[in-house]
Amino acid sequence: METSSQSDLSIASLATIDAIDDAIQKDKNRYVRKGYGLIVAIFIALSTYLTVPHIMFFVHSYLEGMEEIKIFLLVQLSTTHLSYVLGNIYMYIIYSLKLPFFERYKVDNNPWPWEKNKEQWNQTKKKVLLNWILNSTISSILTIGSVLGGQKFRHDTSSIPSYFELAWQIAFCMIVEDASFYWLHRTLHSPRFYHIHKKHHEFYNTISVAAEYQHPIEFILTSTATALGPIFLGSHMHVYTLGFWYIVRVFETIDGHCGYEFSWSPYRLLPFSGSSEYHHYHHSHNIGNFSSFFYYWDTLCGTNKEYFNFKKIRANEMKLNMMRKVYHINQQKTKTS
Repeated sequence: METSSQSDLSIASLATIDAIDDAIQKDKNRYVRKGYGLIVAIFIALSTYLTVPHIMFFVHSYLEGMEEIKIFLLVQLSTTHLSYVLGNIYMYIIYSLKLPFFERYKVDNNPWPWEKNKEQWNQTKKKVLLNWILNSTISSILTIGSVLGGQKFRHDTSSIPSYFELAWQIAFCMIVEDASFYWLHRTLHSPRFYHIHKKHHEFYNTISVAAEYQHPIEFILTSTATALGPIFLGSHMHVYTLGFWYIVRVFETIDGHCGYEFSWSPYRLLPFSGSSEYHHYHHSHNIGNFSSFFYYWDTLCGTNKEYFNFKKIRANEMKLNMMRKVYHINQQKTKTS
């Protein structure tokens, strides 16, 4: 019995090592495929990272002397709500332009909801707006509650975070959020709780406004997952780092739902990062790919196998179609000659 258990453990360990090796190889290939987009992504990431502390000083000059609770509320609510609005305005412009330059990054060939059924899309827009207003109100109540409950963050000028502090705290929040979100998301896909999550899956093809389209209960749960890192850090985190973290998180979920796999997305610089295509598969097939920032939990738990098998099959089909095309061209040339 003991030998059998040890054997099972060894097989599981080898399977995990193979999965990790496979993930590393996939990540290497992913970076290579980005091409010049990788350079643009690095520029966007670095320019944002290097300018944030300067923006913090500028903002603080207007908020200095304000009560702590007001600073906290203003920073948290403005960063979450404004990021969602500005991110969707940015995507609306891209959707409207329909430029070939952008359209080549579209994750599938299905029409957008407004192209498929305009009347139904008008109804969907109203639903999304009302849902966002409801969840934004809940967000405001949760924020006020956390402050009244004693949640503390630094807010003085003398301790505005350095580049190093900003980097490690944002990385910490990403790791904590990703782990908690993975298990929460996976739980919400269980038969017992899926009735809560199915609202989010009303979007079969992902678009940017779907990023925060959630049942209020799910919104509270996912907001808690996002807030866990800052809660753990407490007064070790500056309120402006908190604001920057919420900007990073909101834009990440918009990027993951936008329906385009942009090569210049700074989020793709993260090792083992998910992607718009990765999350789109989750919506279109309603299976696996439960992670947010990274996919290592999916890899370790085997919940992205279907996705990578799907990609492999699709890649083979594309190769076969290309070979058929070349064959037919050669046949035509032979006939004409």
